[in-house]
Amino acid sequence: MTALARTRTPLIVAGIVVAAVVAAIAWVSTGHAGPMKISDLRVTGAYVPQPASPDVAAAYFTVTNSGNVPAVLTGVHTDVSDMSMMHENTGTTMTMLHSVTVPAHGTVAFSPGRYHIMIESPTRALKQGDHVTLMLSFAKVGQIAVTAPVMPVGYRPPARNP
Repeated sequence: MTALARTRTPLIVAGIVVAAVVAAIAWVSTGHAGPMKISDLRVTGAYVPQPASPDVAAAYFTVTNSGNVPAVLTGVHTDVSDMSMMHENTGTTMTMLHSVTVPAHGTVAFSPGRYHIMIESPTRALKQGDHVTLMLSFAKVGQIAVTAPVMPVGYRPPARNP
C-alpha cells in the first residue's frame, strides 16, 4: 500500500461515517421517523403547541406498554432546554412528578389538562413547523428519542376512535 493510499483511506472512512450520521439526523428531524419503540414501549402522537410565551412550552405524547411489566418514565430531556419536567394537572393544581408509571398492557396519554412535559426557558423561539427532540428515560428499559413537531398555538390533535 502506498503512502498516499494509507493517508486517504481513513479520510474516506471518516467521510462515509459523517455522511451516514448526517443522513440519520436529517431523516429523524423531518418528522418521518414515525412512532418510536423500545422493548415493549411505543411513543406516538408527540407534539409541542407553539408557546404563547417565549419562557415556557409544553410537550404531549402517548406511551403504550404492550409488555407484561409496568414501565416507569423517570424523566424527559429536550434539545431546546436544560430544564424539562413532568407535571400532572388535577383540577386547578399542577404537581411536578418524579415518575409516571405506564401499566402493563396499558397506555398513558400526556395531554392538555392531565400529564404534560413543561419545557422551561427554551433556548430558541419555537415556531410552527419546527421540531423538538424529546429524550424519554425509562427505568430498567432505557431511552426513547422522539421528534415532536411544533404545532399552531392552541393545537389539539384530532380525537381517535378506540
